[in-house]
Amino acid sequence: MARLNFWDTARKKGVFGKWQIILLALLGLTFSFSVHLLSAASVVPVIEKVPVRSSQPISNASISYTEVPESIEQLMQKGKTLYQSGQFAFAAQNFQQAAQVYQSQNDALNQALALNFLSLTEEKLGHLNQASVAITTSLDLLKQANLSTSNAKHILALVLNTQGNLQLVLGQVENALQSWQKAAKIYTEIGDSAGNTGTLINQATAFQSLGFYRRTMKIFEQVEKNLLSMPNSLLKAAGLRSFGNSLLASGDIEKSQKMLEQSLVVAQQLRSPQEESATLLSLGNASFARGKRNLIKESTTKEDNFLPSRCGQTAMSDDKLLRIYAQTEDTNYFKKASSFYHEVANKSSYPITAVQAQLNRLSVLQFLGQQPTSEYLGSIKSALSNLTPSRAAVYARINFAQSLVCLEKAQKQITREIFNSPTQNQDFQAGATEQAKIQNPEEIIELLNTAVQQAKDIKDQRAESYSLGYLAQFYEMKKQLPNAQRYTESALNLAQLVNAPDIAYQWEWQLGRLLSVQGDSERAVAAYTTAVETLHTLRGDLVTLNPDIQFDFRDEVEPVYRQLVRLLLQSDQTSTNKAVTQQVSQKNLKQARDVIEALQLAELDNFFQDSCITIQPTQIDEVVNNANPVTAVFYSIILADRIEIIVKLPHSEELRHYTTYKSKVEVEKILETLRQKLEQRYTFRDREELSQKVYNWIIKPAIADLEQNNVKNLVFVMDGSLRNIPMAALYDGKQYLIEKYSVALLPGLQLLAPKQKQRRLEALIAGLTESRFGFSSLSNVTTELQQIESIIPSKQLINQAFTDTNIEQQVSSVSFPVVHLATHGKFSSKVEDTYILTWNRKINIKLLREILQTREQVVGRSNRVPPPIELLVLSACETATGDKRAALGLAGVAVRSGARSTLASLWQVDDKSTSVLMSEFYRQLTQDANLSKAEALRRAQEVVLKDKEHPFYWAPYVLVGNWL
Repeated sequence: MARLNFWDTARKKGVFGKWQIILLALLGLTFSFSVHLLSAASVVPVIEKVPVRSSQPISNASISYTEVPESIEQLMQKGKTLYQSGQFAFAAQNFQQAAQVYQSQNDALNQALALNFLSLTEEKLGHLNQASVAITTSLDLLKQANLSTSNAKHILALVLNTQGNLQLVLGQVENALQSWQKAAKIYTEIGDSAGNTGTLINQATAFQSLGFYRRTMKIFEQVEKNLLSMPNSLLKAAGLRSFGNSLLASGDIEKSQKMLEQSLVVAQQLRSPQEESATLLSLGNASFARGKRNLIKESTTKEDNFLPSRCGQTAMSDDKLLRIYAQTEDTNYFKKASSFYHEVANKSSYPITAVQAQLNRLSVLQFLGQQPTSEYLGSIKSALSNLTPSRAAVYARINFAQSLVCLEKAQKQITREIFNSPTQNQDFQAGATEQAKIQNPEEIIELLNTAVQQAKDIKDQRAESYSLGYLAQFYEMKKQLPNAQRYTESALNLAQLVNAPDIAYQWEWQLGRLLSVQGDSERAVAAYTTAVETLHTLRGDLVTLNPDIQFDFRDEVEPVYRQLVRLLLQSDQTSTNKAVTQQVSQKNLKQARDVIEALQLAELDNFFQDSCITIQPTQIDEVVNNANPVTAVFYSIILADRIEIIVKLPHSEELRHYTTYKSKVEVEKILETLRQKLEQRYTFRDREELSQKVYNWIIKPAIADLEQNNVKNLVFVMDGSLRNIPMAALYDGKQYLIEKYSVALLPGLQLLAPKQKQRRLEALIAGLTESRFGFSSLSNVTTELQQIESIIPSKQLINQAFTDTNIEQQVSSVSFPVVHLATHGKFSSKVEDTYILTWNRKINIKLLREILQTREQVVGRSNRVPPPIELLVLSACETATGDKRAALGLAGVAVRSGARSTLASLWQVDDKSTSVLMSEFYRQLTQDANLSKAEALRRAQEVVLKDKEHPFYWAPYVLVGNWL
């Protein structure tokens, strides 16, 4: 995985607190802290001392100081300097001593200020109880003090800001929002535009973590307005940079670059090398993120048991693909990033900033397929040796060690290819051999041991845990398992000691890997299970609001689930191309199913960049046992060497389990080819053969059970590229699956909503017939909507009337159980590329949620939740071409819309066939009130199939969610 600057590295590795989402809040808080909060030292001497009736000391230590006030101010300033340098334990000591001195002098306001800084520092150390005590004591002091002066109010605003930060760390998002709103009100009252802007950024963080996209955007618009209206100053340069970093963290890379470019202009006009280098570093990060964005849709992982070496390439299918990509125009972003980092390294007067830039550039070079010179590596080593011990310095050493590991891996691969190539001359081979000798294990171990020792020296247990954990991982890579296990256990103990589940799960996972390799399956399963449970507690935490989060998720989160499933379902079977029944305990099967469920949910959280899934879960076994038509559920998971299928049958306590041994590479190739054949209208025999292969993997082993239980409906929880294949088109050699069973998909059964007691068909129907924003016209949409209107009572919005505002007004004013949108749309693995088209704009998936649910109108006013849409139909939409994970966008729309069921298409069909199918679907629903939506869709697909047999015309329509 690529490393960016210190803040970015810390966020990705989980070293900044329990909730990784706090990074975005810290950007707002840091703006306030660095721009105005630190300048509080200048106002401390003039704050009037206000006697207080009583207050509890922050610790049992009794310190009597007789120094003049200037010495106390120096103590505070030293604490802030230590805080900024990453020496948090020593900073905490200074703030604690200052608080005690101010208490002895009955100086309540300055004591509150010192406690405010102490709380921030204790939170950095993972001491959340101490942080809570400090901020609560600070607020209690302020309640008793005279807050009539501007300086006193300023301190109260700072303390409220810090309280909000801590509340977000503790997962109290709504409380954090209230604290920041109070702080903003005070900042506005005293005319502090910088503090107000910082709290606005924090509020945007809270709204974003709650899933309120529109409110987030409105606040960002206000922040932009505030910053751009400021006269040029260092404050404006820093503010624009902080805002740009916030936008980058929220995934808006293009807007982030614009803000950062404006920050750079201001810094250059003011001739401030410090501000200029800081902004150049952020611009490098933005370019780097933009360069990596397009790698996501093509990236796959061959293995499900690889080590999380975080080299970036692990997300690619192979090193060759990375080098092919390195020749495309998107490498311009990598080159720009490299240029920015190079400039920072040359300009910055801060050693740590220069080192961060050099390390970032080292990562970029790997993405460009370039090898650094020994001189460049030597300059980094020299710079690291001169850094003052701090958290930043510790992480820089770990960062460098990670890069050296990645370079070693890349050099071995390149050297292997060079020496296997008969076209390369001896001089070139000799040069490659010299390159490969740059790194050695002893050097990496020395770097990591130094990082461990420095973390101990500065009493930073989080940094020490992280250093020990990565040292253990390096020993794991070198297969020195006793050392790896010993250091892993030490790292885990420290992570638990400082309440850091965000890094603890990594060491729990690491321990599971080590135990598994050593043959201790029982303890390995226990360690993996603990890691998954820890991840569940961090559900909102997995969302770091970062543009390259999908790389992090797939390298550092998803493998935990897959490796646990692999262990739970392992057997002695080694090689066969046939599906076989394995003897796995029911306990393991049920746990494996739960893990698959958890993975599906975590994927959607990651896709949305929040954890606001609002549908209430239902016990699936109970639903299946009582379902009409009789239903079976198929879970699939693709591992490196096999496909695992778990089947839940009606009225059966026992789960069925089938395994097909086939490599993931071959499975992915077959699925990709089948998808292409399904979209080509004139394929026949080859398509049927591929379709039958997939049928044999998934359905054939269960046929006897399905027939014995008289199953009529199949529900699929699909994994990976299987999501891109319409199960209805699977072929048994004689007929398609849809000719025998109705079919539905679920993006995880925990997301299933119960069926409405009584069906009411009344629809809001909307669509476009004319060309808009470069999209083609849909001439048959008029016919489609007219036919629907003739079947069920409807309200129609077409062309100019089909706007986001009109849709929202209709949904909020009338409780339509059916919403049918006949328009262009796209489902993608990238949330920003998942949208539907209206007359006036593209509606992205985040805004779609708010338009369809209108939840913002009731939050805070009542406990009433708007009734969900029973059925959302997206006609003429399609999955993104060439995107192997595009169906994730479809699942995301289905979940985020709040609809119980969503009917959409995997690819765009001619709108005449669509019109026929949709009309028949609604006709079937109206004719039989007890007919399931899945069966209505099956019958509609059969009508099209009889006229056009090729699956292209009828197969792409899939029902996601409640099939009843």
